[in-house]
Amino acid sequence: MVLSRTGVASIAVLAGALVFGVVLGLVLAFGSSEEDQWEERWADLGVEEVEFVFLGDLTEREQESIRAEMRSAQVVFAEHFGAVTSDFTVYVSTDLNVLNERLDVDRKVGARVVFPCSGRATPSAIAIVLEHCSPRDRALGGPLAHEYFHVLQYREGSIPVTGNIWPQWVVEGSAVYASALVSDARGRIPFDVRRDGSLVLWSALGRSLPRTAYSLADPTQSSTFIYSVGFLATDWLAERAGPEAILAFFQLGADEAAFEQAFAMTLDEFEVAFEKYRLEAAPAFEWEVQGVVSDADGQPLRDMRAVAVVSIGKEWWWAGEARTDREGGFQFLGPGSAYAILLGFQCPRGDNISGRWVRAGAWGEDGFVADSDGEFFTADEWPKPFEDGEGDRTGMVIELPETRESLIAKHC
Repeated sequence: MVLSRTGVASIAVLAGALVFGVVLGLVLAFGSSEEDQWEERWADLGVEEVEFVFLGDLTEREQESIRAEMRSAQVVFAEHFGAVTSDFTVYVSTDLNVLNERLDVDRKVGARVVFPCSGRATPSAIAIVLEHCSPRDRALGGPLAHEYFHVLQYREGSIPVTGNIWPQWVVEGSAVYASALVSDARGRIPFDVRRDGSLVLWSALGRSLPRTAYSLADPTQSSTFIYSVGFLATDWLAERAGPEAILAFFQLGADEAAFEQAFAMTLDEFEVAFEKYRLEAAPAFEWEVQGVVSDADGQPLRDMRAVAVVSIGKEWWWAGEARTDREGGFQFLGPGSAYAILLGFQCPRGDNISGRWVRAGAWGEDGFVADSDGEFFTADEWPKPFEDGEGDRTGMVIELPETRESLIAKHC
């Protein structure tokens, strides 16, 4: 069974696109002619409608938007991978507890979903919770396309589950790749923008794609390799062997022998060639980013997440990070210019939620800009990135206009 994940809305601050702004009305406003074309393409597949179980406060309009997203994913995956199925059930809930209560009864997923705004897949079911998702992700069913590709992986063969990065990067990276094709086809994030943004992330990591976790004490880093660098690796392989080779890997057993058969190279040969690609396309960042964060009372803010983000194709992408120490200090290697510092903190852990991360605001060339709701910035709210030439940026003093207590009261 595919492991629970924090999903796009939670992982974004850690390792992916910080996507803003598209609400349900815009999602549905592509125009009737374009939607009709998608419906016609779906009808040509000759498959049944996927069974949905909607839970929580989803409107009829939201439900139809999510169904339409499922149909478009079926079309895109059939065209790129030659595979399609409707023989599964999708549970979509706006409440984590309500979803898990239903899963306990139906037992189609096999385990509870752990995180809000996340998904889980088995051969016969997808479970998605939209609690704390952005309006955009809620309208698209959260990680619906991603989880549907996991269903295809199961149907084609087997999904290996290990504690290592290999072969999990093929499992999750290919699902990110597949969902990126849907996003591109639907006119959202262009595929090349997602690739370029992921290359920035890889420069921030500054390391080759490993087979095992670099540090069990830093599971976030392992997840970043599995999802985001895994996406880049899948893209690299698909350009050489064709997208149909991805599902062939699962058909053939999802091991090293299957890798060689599907992609016409050994895993060792791939790692050498892919590392050469990294050095050319995503060299490690070398510029120092350093500063301190304090609250309105002048007290240092410990365990804040300071994240460098850059703008590519009207989207914001992760470009390095560190947590503040007891003196409020942070330090990491990042891009030399054209980035801002996003600041996030973790809500206290409660009975029903595992301490979700929210955004306090961001620091740029024109100072600090607070985040009004802890979720996503609009274009007007975002601070101007640093653009005074490449170089180290040290000695930054970031003073938040609130205390930790007031931030928790506002956002948690």
